[in-house]
Amino acid sequence: MFTMSDLKNTRYYQEVRYESELNLVIRQLERRIGGISQDLQVKINKLSVEDLENLGLALLDFTSKADLVAWLNDKANLVS
Repeated sequence: MFTMSDLKNTRYYQEVRYESELNLVIRQLERRIGGISQDLQVKINKLSVEDLENLGLALLDFTSKADLVAWLNDKANLVS
């Protein structure tokens, strides 16, 4: 029998979840700080699900695109 737990572990489910979270964060950022450049969108697209969730929380404190850039740069520095 195929359970909900089995479904959540499928690649398809993970991809749909990621896309849903990505779309939500992008929409929230656009509403909060205005349009987002293609360059910034590319950087956001590379984030893990956990990082997208963290960005979703952090953006509540953003007041400008500079805040997003700083957050992404901090994230990149942590990975490097």
